[in-house]
Amino acid sequence: MQNDQDDPYPRIDIPPIDDANMGSLRMLTLLAIVGGILTGILGGVFRLALQGAQSFRADVLEWAAEAPALRWIVPVVLAGAAVAFARLIIRWVPEAGGSGVQRVEANMRSEIGFAKMRVIPAKFVSGVLAIGAGLALGREGPTVQMGAVIGSYAGKYAKVSEHDRRTLSASLAGAGLGVAFGAPLGGAIFVLEEVARAVRTRLVLTALIGSAVAVAVMQLFIGRKPIFDVPDVSLEALWMIIPYAILGLTLGAMGVYYNKLVIWMMDAMAKLPRLPPELKAGIVGGLVGLVGVFAPELVGGGEILNEAVLVGTYAVWAILGILIFRLLLGPLSYSLGTAGGLFAPLLVVGALTGALIAETVNALVPAADLSPVAFAIVGMSTFFAAVVRAPITGVILIIEMTATTALAIPMILAAAMAVLVATAMKGEPIYDTLRGRLQTKAP
Repeated sequence: MQNDQDDPYPRIDIPPIDDANMGSLRMLTLLAIVGGILTGILGGVFRLALQGAQSFRADVLEWAAEAPALRWIVPVVLAGAAVAFARLIIRWVPEAGGSGVQRVEANMRSEIGFAKMRVIPAKFVSGVLAIGAGLALGREGPTVQMGAVIGSYAGKYAKVSEHDRRTLSASLAGAGLGVAFGAPLGGAIFVLEEVARAVRTRLVLTALIGSAVAVAVMQLFIGRKPIFDVPDVSLEALWMIIPYAILGLTLGAMGVYYNKLVIWMMDAMAKLPRLPPELKAGIVGGLVGLVGVFAPELVGGGEILNEAVLVGTYAVWAILGILIFRLLLGPLSYSLGTAGGLFAPLLVVGALTGALIAETVNALVPAADLSPVAFAIVGMSTFFAAVVRAPITGVILIIEMTATTALAIPMILAAAMAVLVATAMKGEPIYDTLRGRLQTKAP
């Protein structure tokens, strides 16, 4: 393999297994199983807590909508207070703020130490409050970091080497991603492609075992249905790979600017004068609560919105308006510093963009007859590839989340085009940027 410094995937290292290290490999396997069970339990309970919080929010918003002129203040106050308290928790446990993925990656590279156990309750409660209140944040950030902490402490108590402890931490972080999205293979590939950017026997085994066990345990809490229930889709004609390639080029450029917007929002929020972060968070949370009174599907992590896009609920002008709103809401939500991930909001933006392009082409060239649903599905994996710069993970995640392989070819092509454009534009992957800020700025 080439060792070009500009190559974000510089090394593949698969050392042989010999008798001398088989004992420690067996120990790693056992720890991956135990850690996977714990990650699955914790991730399953976290998802149940989020479902409860979101159900409560939906009930409050429905009640307020019955008489919005009188009752709108209740969801505004509740959402503002929840987000403010979610941010207050981060004042007490700063390392629990943000996504957590960048901290797992930094630890894997020995740039920071292992997270403390206090991250788990802080991440759990802050995530439930912030996401449950309606911020555009993903549940995968908390589950990734909580899984990493479980892996770290499993290695610590088993007294394995520091290298193996980092391997366990990274592997169970991937298990946390798998638990969040019901995607065991996607979680394991995420470890290899994004967190470690290397393929080693010990890492492969622990990532696969930990993720598979964690998702299997999580399914006892949540069930086995895929995240998105999509209609039958397919690549109907070979020429249609051309518009999919154009979608990839478009989302590649969008991904670069989206990353810049995330960082700009973080800096702008930090520079607001004489306002404590909890107050800033409360104000934004209250505004999100107000939006929820009149358009509840527009706020939150985005699963409801994605489902609506995937069944063709919106007209083209509605898609454009929602896309602009979500392009702003995701970075704004993340800039507050509460616990919460970037992945789930990315999927919404990708789906909306894909559907918008298909609907626009169909309006201009009716004979094209592009499928907005198919373009929305491909858009999800492609925008993930553009922002995170992990195309294989993005493709596998969406295949698992939609339980369909019919669009694998356009997904692969579009992801490749997105990475090509983003690299040509010299856009830095979002977690590389966030990891570089750890030493000097807030999460």
